[in-house]
Amino acid sequence: MELTVGQEADIQKIVAEMDCPKSFPCYESKFEDLTPVKAFSGTDVVECLIETESHCSKSFKFGYDAIFLCKCPLRKYVSLNLGR
Repeated sequence: MELTVGQEADIQKIVAEMDCPKSFPCYESKFEDLTPVKAFSGTDVVECLIETESHCSKSFKFGYDAIFLCKCPLRKYVSLNLGR
């Protein structure tokens, strides 16, 4: 995936400010190996579509229906800004 200079700078900043227990597989794969998510229009909320906390330590159960929300800054950026 081709990124603009600004996008690459944003991503480098996010990566530098966070830790990833899985060593950033999404970034290392150039955003080809991504956990499926659904972004909620008009918000910065991203739902993980793989519904287990063991899959990603940066997801958490939310609400009565127990959907899993993403709190990974990098995955959220990719979903909300790169449409992936």
